[in-house]
Amino acid sequence: MTQQRRRLPIPNTKISETFLSFAEPILLTMPPNHTIHHVEKGLRLAYTVWNSVVYADATGVDRFLAELRARTAYDSATTAFIENLISRKRTIFGADERIIGEWYVSKTTDGFNLRAEAKIPHSPPSPTPSA
Repeated sequence: MTQQRRRLPIPNTKISETFLSFAEPILLTMPPNHTIHHVEKGLRLAYTVWNSVVYADATGVDRFLAELRARTAYDSATTAFIENLISRKRTIFGADERIIGEWYVSKTTDGFNLRAEAKIPHSPPSPTPSA
């Protein structure tokens, strides 16, 4: 008998709004004269953390989180920042199980605009019956 993971209801907020809210600690570190390149780079980090946590929590496989941690282990401040983002995802945004799909940032006259697509993560694979 396989155990099914209970799915939470899909939030009624736009994923782009949630994504920006999640990325706020990154966006607040932007220099005052930040460019679209700075915003994209910061959001790329937020995207990587968000999707790695969703995937790990949905499937029980933390391979992407382990890779992220290994890539940032060179610096204790970076490691702490990544761990804070992981914790932020699980504590503040834990009920949101959507994967962030394709996203892009465009410059507007009053700042930047983010468009993002939401996807539902695949269910974990069923265990292979032993022979």
